[in-house]
Amino acid sequence: MMKQLYTIIFLISILLISCELKQVKFEEKKWKLRNDIDYNYREFMIKDLKENYLKPGIKYKEVGKLLGENYNERSEDSIQLQYEIYTDFGTDIDPVETKTFIVNFNSDSIFVNTRIDHWSK
Repeated sequence: MMKQLYTIIFLISILLISCELKQVKFEEKKWKLRNDIDYNYREFMIKDLKENYLKPGIKYKEVGKLLGENYNERSEDSIQLQYEIYTDFGTDIDPVETKTFIVNFNSDSIFVNTRIDHWSK
């Protein structure tokens, strides 16, 4: 009986570990690589990017050089870079789901924080 319990616990542990999002080291070339309509590596690089590259004090121009100068928004007190992680079009030409990595800067172009915007229809 005890052996069966350990086997069940082991199998559940393996299942939970295998469900974790695969993480890879950030590589500038792979970040910018678009395969047909998708960026295959971006979602898996975000953790490393946030932990090792997007540090307090980094400037807008440095991030733009590292990640590419993508779509940005500016207001009087902030700047924002937006990077597509993925867009799912389903069976239509209009998106049904999007995920975007947002990098925020203050008015002096100094990094403030990041977030991920996830939208679905």
